[in-house]
Amino acid sequence: MPRDFLDDTSADGARSTPLGGAPVGHIDDLPPLEARAVRLLRLWCDVGPGAVEARLAPDLDPGPAHAATTALHALLRLCAHAGRRPLMRHAADCACLGADEAWFARLVGHGALMEREEAMMLALAFLRPEAAAEAAQLAQALGLGLRRAGISRLLH
Repeated sequence: MPRDFLDDTSADGARSTPLGGAPVGHIDDLPPLEARAVRLLRLWCDVGPGAVEARLAPDLDPGPAHAATTALHALLRLCAHAGRRPLMRHAADCACLGADEAWFARLVGHGALMEREEAMMLALAFLRPEAAAEAAQLAQALGLGLRRAGISRLLH
């Protein structure tokens, strides 16, 4: 189980609001594709890539499910290694949307629309500059995989 990403509770169970964990909305207010990306982020952090692939399998054939999972895994590893600070997330069952989760949702949303420049601009806000292009590419692979799964509604 990956532990590079922090959740919004301390070791003693008390709630804290670390930088990036502040609630900025509700996950259900996001477009479907972006909400799914946040839920997969949380699942990956709690259980790991295998659970993400199993969650995507009913929506995709095994090959595309594996490709989307691989893109998510690589993107989150990139965030862990090239992030300016740890990426914060809320608990899997939390209805809140944290600031970092909102950033991640928009990154994947821009990727799904193949808006590379927008994705790179967002990536620069959180990641070191040398990682921005790779983050945009991975966000696109993940976003297009989620679109292919029929998770998003018609955006244009």
